[in-house]
Amino acid sequence: MERNFQQKIGYNIHVISHFIQNIYNEKLAEYGLTMSQAKVIYFLAQSGEHTQTDLQNKLYIKPSSMNGILESLLKNALVEKRESPEDRRTKLIQLTEKGKNFDAHIWEVILGLEELIGEGFSTEEIQMLNAWLIKMKQNLTSYCTGGE
Repeated sequence: MERNFQQKIGYNIHVISHFIQNIYNEKLAEYGLTMSQAKVIYFLAQSGEHTQTDLQNKLYIKPSSMNGILESLLKNALVEKRESPEDRRTKLIQLTEKGKNFDAHIWEVILGLEELIGEGFSTEEIQMLNAWLIKMKQNLTSYCTGGE
């Protein structure tokens, strides 16, 4: 068996992911954001207020990393944190107006990068590739989240 890692799915996805993250961080730096911060803003803009734990789980972010991301977003007045009326120990996170305005910029960056990624592919090829990637994500999710 030939051991050519450059022909392996995981290797190529890793390299592509690395390129995508670098481009996102470069483009988002124009707004003073990182990719991780942008993911939180985008998610909150799409689905509204969430607990910190829910954000961690839905965005696959470790608790210690989420604390740092939220501290930066709080410091820049992009999100607000408040106690849950049901449980004072639970913190609810929501976007501020300033954070909502950043969502439009994030969406522009996403669309621009999606256009670059999809160059040379037909609509059908992009749909098929996306379906395959979603299937791969499903294959790995249980393993990576401890069977949740």
